[in-house]
Amino acid sequence: MEDRNFRIANIIILAGLLASAYIFESWEHIGFLWDVIIATAAFLVASIISWMLCSRKYLETILAALFVKELRLSCSYLYKIKIDDNYLLIKSRKHGKFQPVGGNFKRNKHSTSFLETIELKEDDRFTNGNRSSDDLRLFIKGFDLQKFLKWYNAPNKQREVTYDREFYEELVEPGYLPNNMFPFPKIDFRKQIVTPVRYSEHLDCKEVHIYDIVELKPTHEQEGYLRKLMSKGNTEQFVWVDTNTIRRRGYLQSTQSSKIHVTDHAKEILVNN
Repeated sequence: MEDRNFRIANIIILAGLLASAYIFESWEHIGFLWDVIIATAAFLVASIISWMLCSRKYLETILAALFVKELRLSCSYLYKIKIDDNYLLIKSRKHGKFQPVGGNFKRNKHSTSFLETIELKEDDRFTNGNRSSDDLRLFIKGFDLQKFLKWYNAPNKQREVTYDREFYEELVEPGYLPNNMFPFPKIDFRKQIVTPVRYSEHLDCKEVHIYDIVELKPTHEQEGYLRKLMSKGNTEQFVWVDTNTIRRRGYLQSTQSSKIHVTDHAKEILVNN
């Protein structure tokens, strides 16, 4: 039985016991009944405290989502690619702004069994051709968020778990990085971020983003190539920017302009700066 259903069952039992105590207040075993009520209430409180401790990392988001009828989820990973004090951002294929390398995780054949247990709705707010097929972008009922997070982060993950697909598609496949030097990225996992529930004016819905932040750990040869690439300057497809430019979403204080348009979520890669 799911933990949530177990707590609901305890609440129903407790309500029934309290009603019985009120109705049969002259019952000779009323003392025993109150002992049962107290024990049930204590067990329920312990269960709620346990749930809050297990969910404390994302508790505010989970609570805020409880009464959201349709909550959009977007589950993705972002690359922190840093040389000296500069970060590599790439132009988005969807909106033309610059953002970290990365993209949505994909579902796989093992995802179906869980996703069918929640009343999900496919995200049809935007598409990106065949690249967006099977993306972990969907609508769920807000009270299912905790259940989804538990499945999403389970040790035996029933979804895509690697971080190299978008690295290859965005950097190697277009020829910005040579395949023979970057056959696969060596990375460190830095952090998982679950955003608060926010209203998206662009998509006209409430949404939560789940980001895995990973940092590229280049070899000596790879670092040399990245430095050489950075020394050539920015292009129409990718840019090297510092922390302040990311935080200001491309606003350049020195020129009081925004020649580089940076996405809002780019700031998520500024971990441990």
